[in-house]
Amino acid sequence: MGNDESSVSVHVKITVDPSKTKDFLSALEVIFEKTKLEPLNTFLEVYRDDKTPGVFKLAENWNTTADYMLNVQIKKDYYQAYYAALQPILLKAPEVEMFSRMPDNEWASVRKECYPR
Repeated sequence: MGNDESSVSVHVKITVDPSKTKDFLSALEVIFEKTKLEPLNTFLEVYRDDKTPGVFKLAENWNTTADYMLNVQIKKDYYQAYYAALQPILLKAPEVEMFSRMPDNEWASVRKECYPR
């Protein structure tokens, strides 16, 4: 797909109490597994900031519109337990950015070595 009207990339920076990192990852694992099964999800990866414990970034690519993400996807039932688990361990509100992906995948590249499994 890859055109700017129907392919979005969502980036979420999450800052949790570093002593609650295991709790965060346990809650995240549930939605990670469900999200990667969503037919419109094409990419999902989690990063950590090694210089700042408790800071994580989620990157997701979807073959859909921003409107769908905001009005349908984010409201799915399986997110509710995640949000509830996240609230008491957050040090600040999650920072969410949404971008339109560049058309025709001309600006995308992933080497097989990036994901060795």
